[in-house]
Amino acid sequence: MSLPKPYYDDGNGIVIYHGDCREILPHLPKVDLVLTDPPYGMNWDGRVKPGAANGTGGTFTKFQGETIVGDDVDFDPSFLLQYGLCIIWGFHHFPQHLYRGSVLVWVKKYPDAFGTFLSDADIAWMSKGHGVYCSPVVNPASFQHEKAHPTQKPLEVIRWCIGFAPNAQTILDPFMGSGTTLRAAKDLGRKCIGIEIEEKYCEIAAKRLSQETLPL
Repeated sequence: MSLPKPYYDDGNGIVIYHGDCREILPHLPKVDLVLTDPPYGMNWDGRVKPGAANGTGGTFTKFQGETIVGDDVDFDPSFLLQYGLCIIWGFHHFPQHLYRGSVLVWVKKYPDAFGTFLSDADIAWMSKGHGVYCSPVVNPASFQHEKAHPTQKPLEVIRWCIGFAPNAQTILDPFMGSGTTLRAAKDLGRKCIGIEIEEKYCEIAAKRLSQETLPL
């Protein structure tokens, strides 16, 4: 397979490819930063209460019944490591495939909501250093209503991640989802390549990127 025609290209280094990243990546050059939130292998269908995993109930989020392509099998992110410095969300689902590095933590809730639904925090692995760093961003109040993808991260969290690679001029997100990494990169004046296997999310991302650059 040759590199497909971009699904979206703003002419200034923000590009989306629609397809399987494992087929597209070999045709791309090395980048400065791989920043991505891949499928975790949870086979999550939008439920938020215990018991959902074995079909014994549970309530749904706004994404009720939606699943993520590739989330029904264990994920091994090691194939991404050859493309540049990596920040990969979902570290606790596949630590056996990664080496010692740093851990980034996004605490999603205020303390009074700890333990109420899903995880209290998400963690990412970074392929340099050996520290643990916490984002100052708690779930923005409007974020749950704005989400266009079941596992979408707030824009502020992704900007914070990019701050760990201040000299990165070209960023890659091979599991782009609704395009938050590309949106953050565009706002920060960086180039970014996104790859997404589901066309509906390519369309959502392209619309987000067509908006004016957001003030920082």
